[in-house]
Formats: sequence, C-alpha cells, structure tokens
Amino acid sequence: MNKVILVIVSLVLLLALGFFYMKPIEQKITNEPSKKKAEHFLKKIQKKEQPMPKVSPNQASKPTKNKENITTDKQEEGHIKTALYETLSIEEAKLITPPRKNIAPIAAIRITQNMSELQSNDTLTLSDIEGEDYTLTIQSITQNNDGSTSTTASYEDEGISYTTTITQSAKSNYITLSTANGLYEIETRADTGYIYRTDSIRKALQSRTPNDVIILPIPKNTSSE
Repeated sequence: MNKVILVIVSLVLLLALGFFYMKPIEQKITNEPSKKKAEHFLKKIQKKEQPMPKVSPNQASKPTKNKENITTDKQEEGHIKTALYETLSIEEAKLITPPRKNIAPIAAIRITQNMSELQSNDTLTLSDIEGEDYTLTIQSITQNNDGSTSTTASYEDEGISYTTTITQSAKSNYITLSTANGLYEIETRADTGYIYRTDSIRKALQSRTPNDVIILPIPKNTSSE
C-alpha cells in the first residue's frame, strides 16, 4: 500500500515539475509573434519619420522660376505706356483754334500727355493718323531753358527706324513724324490743334503767288540836246 502511495506522489510531483517548466516556454513561444509585430511596426514608423533634407535660408527664400512669375524688363523698371493725345472732330477743334490757312488737316487732336513726366524707354502712341497707330519709344527728353521740352522718339517698320521729334511748351506743341507712309506734322495752340501731311504744307507754300512788284517809271531825260 505504501508503495502505491509513493508511486502516486512521485507522479504528481513529476506532473507539477513538468507544468512548472513548460509554462515559461509556452509564454516565450506565444510572445515571439507579438514581438515581431512590434518590431515591424517600429520600423514603419521610423521610415515615416525620416528627417527632411536641410534647406538653407537663401534657398528657401528663392521663388520657383517659372513662366508665370517671369516679368519683362520694362515691367520691372516701371516704364510708362501712354498716348500723346486724344482725337477730336475737325469741326469741334475749329471752335477752339483754326487750322492753317489753305491747308486741309487730316485730323484734329487735343494733347493729353505732359512730356516732362516721361523718360527714356517710355512708349508713346500717336493714334488714328490716316487709319494708322504709331507706337514710339522715347530715346531722349531735354528740358530747355525756356521751360519747353524737346523729345526724340522712334519706331521700326520692317527693320527701318523712323524718327519723331516733339517740342512741347505751355503755349504750343510741334511734332514732326516720319513714317513708312510719309511725313506728318502736328501743330497745336495750347493743347488743341491739327495733323497735316508735310507734302500738303509744301504744296500750299509753293502755290502762293509772290507779292506784286511795283515797277517805277523811268524818268525822262530833261537835258537839252
């Protein structure tokens, strides 16, 4: 009987020892997949949190160079684009100042631009001259001692440069315009005046008859023979 009891006790002890040693091994086996998952998750986080490349302040402040933010030199320098005058009807202008005698103007105008406000490389438009608009680039502006301004401007047509001169004062404007279509002159009293073809002015001057010449009679010879 005692032997049976001893065998039973031995088996119980063996089972207890086996259970005691097997439990840590089981925990180790069950914990390994969780550990692998945790390591994999940490690696993914590290990849996402990789530091951005360092950018210097100079590089950060430079704008991206594309077609939309590229501007022309004229825009950057602030050059002016303006019209020299506005057109009037000849009948309206005649109420203010008459045209040249015996010369038919081709248009009437009112000066709207003060030339002293402009500078080199500004552009000036002379519009509606026998159906054409001429956009001139100012070459130089000179302020004269009498308060007037003298301006030289030009434009190109098919590689040929045409020059214009503008003399402006408080009392008058005088403009000579050279174009591919011929020569023109613009004259104003104060700000109102007319556009003429230069050849019309020349023809009118040539057609004027000279003053009559008074021929004095030749005195008779009163000396005795």
